[in-house]
Amino acid sequence: MSLQRFLKSRGLRFTLPLRRASPRHARRALTVLPTIACVPGGDVWFLRFSLGFLSHLNQGGRIEDRLRGRVVGDPAGRPFKFDHLRGGPLQWAPDLVPSGHVFIGHSICPGFSKIAARFSWWQATPFCAPGYDYFHDGFNYAQVPVDLAPHAFAEVSLRGVEAAAWAKSAQRSILLYSDPFEQAASYFNYSRSHPAPAYNTLAGRRLTDWKFRDYLLDHALPSYAKAFISYQAMANEVPGSVIILPHRGLRERPVETLASILNHLAGQPRDWPLLPDAVDLARREHMAAVEIALGRPLDRKRRGRAVATSDADGKVKPEDIDQGVRREGVAVLASLGMESQYLSGLAESAGNLPMTVVA
Repeated sequence: MSLQRFLKSRGLRFTLPLRRASPRHARRALTVLPTIACVPGGDVWFLRFSLGFLSHLNQGGRIEDRLRGRVVGDPAGRPFKFDHLRGGPLQWAPDLVPSGHVFIGHSICPGFSKIAARFSWWQATPFCAPGYDYFHDGFNYAQVPVDLAPHAFAEVSLRGVEAAAWAKSAQRSILLYSDPFEQAASYFNYSRSHPAPAYNTLAGRRLTDWKFRDYLLDHALPSYAKAFISYQAMANEVPGSVIILPHRGLRERPVETLASILNHLAGQPRDWPLLPDAVDLARREHMAAVEIALGRPLDRKRRGRAVATSDADGKVKPEDIDQGVRREGVAVLASLGMESQYLSGLAESAGNLPMTVVA
């Protein structure tokens, strides 16, 4: 007789032990993890800043606007601790999401692994570089870093999160998708200058030896489609669990776009009265002033990326990709199953992404 059956036969409850309370670890493994993702090349730091500021203000904290000389929030509240914001990828936001934690980064849509085999090309197509799928890249998922939390780490149950995507309404996901040609050019420039062979070498050749057209059509766009399709498929399979938004909404309508993201994660529309203040505090020039005051960059990866690509010879610019190549690229994406509503305008020029929302 198993231990569990033995205990039940005597009227005793069988429960999994909790991790002992610790300032370094969450007590329970996460089996529900709301996800905000984009394909590598999309900036996730504006999201981290904005949502971190909003959660802090909601909890009665204060943040100093270093350019305008004003205090946002409760003047007597706790100051924002920038040393607790290091890039996660998990972020503590108990007032924003029911589960308390949110993932902000690059990942395949939770739940997709159950149906991946339906797409014959998907499993046979490797990503062109690391960084596309955090939860399948071999990290230590028993100890995932958490920003802005009373604990430094949380265990993520990958099996639990995958199952929750099909069974629990709180497991919600969002893809912020960028122009695939802009993304490919950005990652091509970045990877060529990266010191690690995993980035600067592709199919046994240095990326500096690749023609951009070949990289784009044979590797970058299939990698983009591989990430995108996971969200598109889950949006169709589990209606209401996934929304797909163009990343440019964060630039053009940041308050409205973030409100849509937060309402989706919360499971219902809510008022976010402090959201405009949080977005304003996350503006680029203010964050630059914060970094000057701190004497260090808040995001080493973002700064390192700018340095790595600034001096690259033959830097590819999205606007230089001719329409013939763009049409070929759109055909590649369509052949891999991306729906036409997301491809409209891509063959003509950069920046024409439709503002479609799929829920």
